[in-house]
Amino acid sequence: PLWIQLAKKGLKKTDVIAMAGLTTNVMAQMGKDKPITFKNLERICKALSCTPNDIISFEDTCEKEI
Repeated sequence: PLWIQLAKKGLKKTDVIAMAGLTTNVMAQMGKDKPITFKNLERICKALSCTPNDIISFEDTCEKEI
């Protein structure tokens, strides 16, 4: 969902890096579906004026055992 938000706002990854004060490593981690800290998530949300639900999604990959 982050990439959709960027497209809607006409922003590039480098714009978000600058706006949120992130390192390029954080953005690279997100591009590879790797975890980031809540602090970095907060910075992105503040920079884009959005909520975490607007930029991340949760997919339950665990199978339920009965």
